[in-house]
Amino acid sequence: MANEWHYTLNGQQAAAPVAAAQLKQLAVSGQLKPTDLVWQDGMLDWVPARDIKGLFPSGKSIGDSAVVPPASAKAAEGRKTRKPAVPFDWANMHPVAVLVLTIVTGGIFGLIYAYKICGAYRAKGVARPADAVGRTLGRVRHPFGVLLLSYLTGGVYFLYWTSRVLRECGEYTGRKDVNPRTELSLMLIFPPYAVYVVVFQLPDLIRRTQTLAGVPETAALRQAVFFLNPCLFVALPFLAMIYQETLNQTWLTTP
Repeated sequence: MANEWHYTLNGQQAAAPVAAAQLKQLAVSGQLKPTDLVWQDGMLDWVPARDIKGLFPSGKSIGDSAVVPPASAKAAEGRKTRKPAVPFDWANMHPVAVLVLTIVTGGIFGLIYAYKICGAYRAKGVARPADAVGRTLGRVRHPFGVLLLSYLTGGVYFLYWTSRVLRECGEYTGRKDVNPRTELSLMLIFPPYAVYVVVFQLPDLIRRTQTLAGVPETAALRQAVFFLNPCLFVALPFLAMIYQETLNQTWLTTP
């Protein structure tokens, strides 16, 4: 029927479509997540459930609003459409298949896979501009994406990432004495300066951020001094990966 909704749960398409009221009940009960996909006749493609107006409660009772398709679906009304295929679920690929395809394509598939997974990770992150008291939250990034881009760009992304995290933590903690643009300029002029920033400045800012957010301090932050060993300079992106995971947990769990 035209008013029935097709939907996915955990990346798998449901066996049968449901009416709008049933879809809303699935959303209210928590079975349907904002990142799950939905589609009905007249829509050009599947869309995240969060894009459907009135589907998830926002201070109103279930009966207060109707489930309204996005504008793109309204524009497609009257056209003859067919049900599109559910987007490929990259996250559920078998690890052996990923490895084999990466080897066969000379690493190209591995890069595409990493890009898709990192993008999906960001999309699932809680996109809140601020916490409960109005402090600006930073960006959620896939830790592996930080590591991979740091090496693929010869360290350029690593320097950029460092300046971005300095800015995010500085804005959250209200510190004005650290200028991310100045620090980035110094790191570009004299790359070894990045060691000082990453080993001393950044862990201190992250600890301050965790304290304000009410999140327990990560013990690994105090082990950053081991990276002062010149032999470990090339491994600094691994330290950045740990920092990013720490910040992800902070941005996602702070009230």
